[in-house]
Amino acid sequence: MAVNPPSGYEPFDGGGSFVQHVGPVYARGEGDDRVFGLRVDDRHLNSAGAVHGGLLTTIVDFALGRAIENSGDGARVTVSLTTDFLGAVSPGAWVEAHTEVERLGGTLAFADCSLKVDDREIVRGRGVFAAVS
Repeated sequence: MAVNPPSGYEPFDGGGSFVQHVGPVYARGEGDDRVFGLRVDDRHLNSAGAVHGGLLTTIVDFALGRAIENSGDGARVTVSLTTDFLGAVSPGAWVEAHTEVERLGGTLAFADCSLKVDDREIVRGRGVFAAVS
């Protein structure tokens, strides 16, 4: 299946080998306005023919980590990640990850993520990340 990202998206190479394995992942914007995107293909599907929740959770974790890292706070590791699945995603869909860093502390950082398809929220995620010592 062809990727064909929407206008303004460029390949993102900073996700590590696992994200490269499930991607390719694309990005547009910078800093707090950065949005990540991924085109769903058949390898991302579960046995019911919808996108596997594990893939969506991976994208939430990845996008939250990059948002916290982009905040200038440096590398952090995931402590807690919650995901609420709000709708199914079909093959060929373009999934976008929109993030917001809520709070950066000396030890912990808190952030939210919304995965959207055509402006419809399909996953809501929240993460807590710890500073790497």
